[in-house]
Amino acid sequence: MEDLELSAPARVGPFRVVAVLGQGGMGRVLLGVAPDGRLVAVKEVHAELAEDDGFRARFRREVDASRKVSGAYTAAVIDADPDAVTPWLASQFVPGPSLSQALEAGGALPEASVRVLAAGLARALADVHRAGLIHRDLKPSNVLLAEDGVRVIDFGIVRAVGDQTRITHTGALIGSPAFMSPEQILGRELTPKSDVFALGATLVMACTGSAPFAGDSVPRLLHEVVNAEPDLSAVPPGLRGIIERCLAKDPAARPSPQELPAMVGRVEPSVRPWPEAVHRLIGAQRAEIAGVTGPVGASAERPDGWVARPRRKWSRKVRALVGAGIVAALVACGLTVGRPVVQEVYFMVVPEDVPTPGTVPLSQVQDRYRPQEMTCPELAAGITVPAGFDLPSGYGFTEKDGKWSGPSNLCVWKDKAGDEIYVSWSLFVSRPGGKTGAEQAKESHEEFYGRGRTTRDFGLGYAEEAMWLPPDDKDDESCVLYIRDVNLRAFIAVKGPNYPPGGCKDVTKTAGQGAVAAIPRR
Repeated sequence: MEDLELSAPARVGPFRVVAVLGQGGMGRVLLGVAPDGRLVAVKEVHAELAEDDGFRARFRREVDASRKVSGAYTAAVIDADPDAVTPWLASQFVPGPSLSQALEAGGALPEASVRVLAAGLARALADVHRAGLIHRDLKPSNVLLAEDGVRVIDFGIVRAVGDQTRITHTGALIGSPAFMSPEQILGRELTPKSDVFALGATLVMACTGSAPFAGDSVPRLLHEVVNAEPDLSAVPPGLRGIIERCLAKDPAARPSPQELPAMVGRVEPSVRPWPEAVHRLIGAQRAEIAGVTGPVGASAERPDGWVARPRRKWSRKVRALVGAGIVAALVACGLTVGRPVVQEVYFMVVPEDVPTPGTVPLSQVQDRYRPQEMTCPELAAGITVPAGFDLPSGYGFTEKDGKWSGPSNLCVWKDKAGDEIYVSWSLFVSRPGGKTGAEQAKESHEEFYGRGRTTRDFGLGYAEEAMWLPPDDKDDESCVLYIRDVNLRAFIAVKGPNYPPGGCKDVTKTAGQGAVAAIPRR
């Protein structure tokens, strides 16, 4: 939770705003106080998105869907105004960390707690489906662990059963790849069983701290979800059978939410259903809330009705000292702190500049590449791969749902020795009155940067910038390269017995050069 800054309003609708609960690419969630003293979580979208008719329609649909769902396992809607200058939605505030926060703080949950989680999520989905809706984005960050059980939140991409309407931004992927069902990835008609697949993936995360499918890139991850078997090796035997059925590729083979409670078995009643680490997080959150829900009179009122609470401005040097202090505190507690821990602490408190090649601001750069549908054989004519590889398979370069990115744009070369080369493209087109294609491509490119893990490369000669990811032992990928050139982003991965780490860079760079050259220019 964060203090209010100058950019935070004093009020949203009838609610007095006292703190920022979280922020993201779509907007932020504010802690508000209703006129009767109740606490509410106010979801407020970013101003620039409010000007987008498509996004406003999506937000209005979220409001309608949230109002339809009721039950003990979701957060009730208190009020909303999707037609306001800055649209907002206020729901019941539920103290408690998200499942993702709990896993980060305390590690995997014990089996008894996972059974509580499974039963609660099943009942929550039953409430959602009873309202004629599909959640479509069930994942650990959308699951709250409250003192008395589970709450499912965020109906931002919910759909009515049978409604295949799609409203999104160019280049956006609707859903969270690690928790999407195969049919959602493939763009097929969804049923409530799609949410059951996401429930199974969420339970694996709760049991093990890791998702059931992995990949060092979004295309690779989506490919694994559709084609590979989930990794359930660390799931407790008592839960493995339940989760296996939830993660069946065929929706018809998955249980319904109504069937799941019986499969989970009897859940013993408890006033503290979660590990002590989770209840400590809940207690700390309550204490923090108590410190900000008093009168706002102590803050500096401004004539325009906005409130500013001063925030500490730390220099880079001070942040580094704070990081050193954290490490010292860990050592004082008797913990062994190695180089990776020191590095991670430093990364958390010392920011890093994001380099952008060129002298012209990306907001003024015109698109270099234009969209044009091409098959993998057509693309392969300009891409050089070593002798012995078969013609590529895959979807080629296509437009799907108004975007030129995602799992549809993938070609795969294979040889008889088991070597593989993956190439995927994402093309971003400038939007009138919005971001340029170069801005969108840069944002997408930086999503794959991992500080301390990724190596930037500005010397390829055929693209503005690139980054190398370290070898992925789980997926056997020896070389992974992301490339950005103006409004085009490309992904290249090489794996196999003939291309070990250190012996595949030349092949990867050559394939990358062809991948960039294969896309038509304006």
